[in-house]
Amino acid sequence: MEDEVEIIGESSRSAAGNNDICQLCSLNLQDLSPEQRDEHYENYHIRKERPSVNKRRSSRKSRAALLSSKPRFRGVSCLEKRSEEQFWYPTLSEPPPANYTPGVLSILKEALKKSNLKGYTDRAVLCYERTPHIAPTFDRGWGCGYRNFLMACAALMDQQIQPSYLGCLNRPMSPGVNNLQQWIEDAWEQGYDKIGAEQLKNKLVGTEKYIGTADIYVALSFRGIPCILVDFDLRSSNGLQHLTDWFVEYFSDSVKKQGTVNDALRDGSPVITTEKMPVILQYEGHSVTVVGYEVQSRSREVNLLVFDPSSSISKDVRSAALAGSRSVTWTSASKTSRALKIGKRKLKGSSRKRARLDSDGESAIVISDSDDEEKGDKENTNLILRTANFISRFRWKKSNLQKRKDFQLLYFPMDEPLSEQARRQRQVVSSTLG
Repeated sequence: MEDEVEIIGESSRSAAGNNDICQLCSLNLQDLSPEQRDEHYENYHIRKERPSVNKRRSSRKSRAALLSSKPRFRGVSCLEKRSEEQFWYPTLSEPPPANYTPGVLSILKEALKKSNLKGYTDRAVLCYERTPHIAPTFDRGWGCGYRNFLMACAALMDQQIQPSYLGCLNRPMSPGVNNLQQWIEDAWEQGYDKIGAEQLKNKLVGTEKYIGTADIYVALSFRGIPCILVDFDLRSSNGLQHLTDWFVEYFSDSVKKQGTVNDALRDGSPVITTEKMPVILQYEGHSVTVVGYEVQSRSREVNLLVFDPSSSISKDVRSAALAGSRSVTWTSASKTSRALKIGKRKLKGSSRKRARLDSDGESAIVISDSDDEEKGDKENTNLILRTANFISRFRWKKSNLQKRKDFQLLYFPMDEPLSEQARRQRQVVSSTLG
């Protein structure tokens, strides 16, 4: 689902005199226009306002690579001072924050295997399996670009192809929503993306301004992480085909290069994970993280598999992802009702099972009760997931892509960290045509 955006009319109130300091929250309003100051004070009382929308164009070498997909300034509301969230990646020993869900790709891989056995999925290739899904918290409605950035960073800091990326991204300031804003402003001060800085009025920290793939490119280049922007115009001849072909080639590339006996055995599986990093895909008004692709058996059409940062993972599915794929029992929709009936039967001894449907209707939870549970032990749960429903949460079909006119993606070639000279060469944002 796309981030919701709505045009907000100008308020009838005037800014609070010529005072640059907000009299309500002590925020410095020096960089704001009178209209933006007005909206700032209005947002102090009305916290449910939607973001205003404008277009932003990133600097490119080619006019055909321009992508007008950047909503603009929402206004700096008098929100309580937000502290940076804990950033987590799989190597860390502590448990992930509540909005982080590692293990989803392991569950998705098993679901696709079941779909293959049913004759629906011909084959599928997924990215780095330890990539977590990261849902919004305080940034719901405007933070899609930030969350895609965090998903990419979690994978980049965990992978072992380029271990030195960890130091590039973790010091002196680890990734985060607030910290990314600071990274971008620091890059502007060093001469990066002068056009983008002007469009965002040289102010990003502490705001709710949208960012996109071009801004993430700036931040990562500034930190020395090689990344590449690619533009696709779906209005051109075979534009959609070029886009899906690109993803098939990208994710399949590592499979082609595998040469060991174990890798050869893996090639025999219709569904595999690779060492490829996820790809950030932007279109007008929203962006997602592409984690792989699927080829349908009958139509041979290519579907993209995506993590949408505007959506959250249900509590029960998150529990299954954390517990591992062995905690899941897969079923079709018709069999789920039967499983629920079985779950209601009383079993031998003091144990019994009860069942309920998850809030999204995609899963049934079968919970075993025992005398030990009455003593305070945790419930032993077995999650029953509907294969087709689960996959559909992540599947983007051709119809999803055809609704858009332009796409821009950002991917990681996994080269050595950028030299100082290479970083300077990236101060002007550029992209290639797909």
